[in-house]
Amino acid sequence: MSDPTPTFRDVSRITCMVHQRLGAKVTECLVGMGAHTVLVENARAVRQHIRPRPWMFPGNLTEIHGTPVEVFRTTVPRDCVDAVMRALIEALELERPGHGAIYAQDLKEHSLLEPPVLKINSGKEGLLLRDLVLLTGILSQVGGGDALAKSALKLGTCVPVITRGMGTGIRDQLGLLRITIPPEKELVHLMLPAQDAAGIQRLLIEDARMDRPGGGFLYQTPIRAGVVDPLLRIGRQEHAASMEQVIAAMDELKCGTGWRKRFGDLEDPRNERMKPLRRNHREITFICTEGRVDAFVRAAMRVGAGGATTARVRCLSESDFEGGIGARERGILCVPAGRCDTVIEALYAAEQELEDTHCRIQMLEAPSVFSHQR
Repeated sequence: MSDPTPTFRDVSRITCMVHQRLGAKVTECLVGMGAHTVLVENARAVRQHIRPRPWMFPGNLTEIHGTPVEVFRTTVPRDCVDAVMRALIEALELERPGHGAIYAQDLKEHSLLEPPVLKINSGKEGLLLRDLVLLTGILSQVGGGDALAKSALKLGTCVPVITRGMGTGIRDQLGLLRITIPPEKELVHLMLPAQDAAGIQRLLIEDARMDRPGGGFLYQTPIRAGVVDPLLRIGRQEHAASMEQVIAAMDELKCGTGWRKRFGDLEDPRNERMKPLRRNHREITFICTEGRVDAFVRAAMRVGAGGATTARVRCLSESDFEGGIGARERGILCVPAGRCDTVIEALYAAEQELEDTHCRIQMLEAPSVFSHQR
C-alpha cells in the first residue's frame, strides 16, 4: 500500500511569455538545455494603442490592442534557475520592448519524474529584478479580463497577459442556477513591484468592480526573479525614449523597483474604504493527463476546496521531442493554508487511483487573496 502523503521537492517554475513568432526559439532553447515536461499555452498580451484623432482633430485616441503570445512553463532545480533565465533572456532578446517577459517562482512539487539534468550555456550577466510579485485575476464576466487589463494599463503597471480557462466546482453544485454563471474564465497575469503590490491590488479591485457579486478572484504570489516587458503602449512616439524605457533604465540603475513606490497610503489598515484582503492562502496547481481533470477537481472538493480553474495545454516532453505533442490539463486552486495538506492528499489519492504517471502537484504561497464576500 502506497504512502498517502506525497513527497515534495524544492524546485523553481520558470514562466516565459513571448510573442508568438518567438515560440519556436523558446522550444529550441529548452530542448537544447535538456528541459522536459514544458507546458505551452496560447494567450494574448494587452497594450494601449495610441493614434491621432481623424480629420485632424486635436488629441489622440487610446484603444486596447491584443497581441498573440505563447506561455511556456517548466520546472528546474533551484540551483540553476538564474542561469536558465539568463540564457533564455539572451537567446530571445527579452530586454527589447515587445519581445515578452520571464519570471521564476520557488515552489514545492510532487512528480514521479526526476528533475532534469540541464546543459546550460549561461547568458550574459544582466539585471534580474528581485522585488516583483505576480497578481493573478480570475474573471467570469464577459469582457472581465479586458476590463482588468485596461485598469492595470491605466495605472502603468505592466503588460497584462490573458489566458483562458474553465471554471468548475461550486458552479456544478448550483443546479439550474448555474446557467447564470458562464463556465468560461479569463485569467489575467500581472507582474508588479512588490512594494506597491497591495496598493495596486486594492485599486484594481475598485476600478474593475471586483467587489461586486461575481466580480472575480484576485490573488498574489511571490516571484523569485524576473524581467518585465516595458512596451505598454503602441503608437507614434514623440521623444527619443518612451516613459516605459526610462523606467526600465531606472530599474537597472537602482538595481530594483523599490524607487517606484506610489501607493503607500492605500496599504494603511486604517483606510476603511479599502476592501479587506484575506491572508495566508496557498496556490495549488496540478497537471494531469487530458480527460482526467474532473476526477482531480471532485477529489479536492470532497475535502473542502471551493473549486478550480482548468485549462488544456500542450506538453513538450522528452518523447515528444521526437515529433509528437502531448495533451495535458492544468488546474489551479487557491485554498486557506490550514486546508492545504488535506487538499494535496486528496489530489495524491486521485493520482494513485487513476495511475496517472504524468501527474504533477505544485504548491506555492498566496499571501494576499480577494474575492467578494456577502
